[in-house]
Amino acid sequence: MSYQNDPRFLKGIEEFNQGLFFECHETLEEIWLEERGEDRLFFQGLIQIAAGYFKLQQGVPVGAVKLWRMGLEKLALYGASYEGIELDSLNASVRDSLSVLEAAQRQGSEVPAFEPPLIHILC
Repeated sequence: MSYQNDPRFLKGIEEFNQGLFFECHETLEEIWLEERGEDRLFFQGLIQIAAGYFKLQQGVPVGAVKLWRMGLEKLALYGASYEGIELDSLNASVRDSLSVLEAAQRQGSEVPAFEPPLIHILC
């Protein structure tokens, strides 16, 4: 089943791109709870990435690191793009966020400000 025409899928992407990570998590979770096939891990990965940015917003960088790692591991199963989403750029951006955050933690410095990635939809 393709989710590209599911309004919840598009709403979740829009929420992510607006920095509404908690809302994105909630929206995509509706689909994840219904999914019983191969797309289940895809949605779980997206949810974990969004939840990681939400944890960062809450000031819990350790939670962000854990969630990003789990989300990246799941999304890696789906290749360069999936369900109309350009996963390569999303995964690269999340890995960059992860590197910056882990470096700050190693150095014992404050979490630097950085822009979360955007989810790009392929035409």
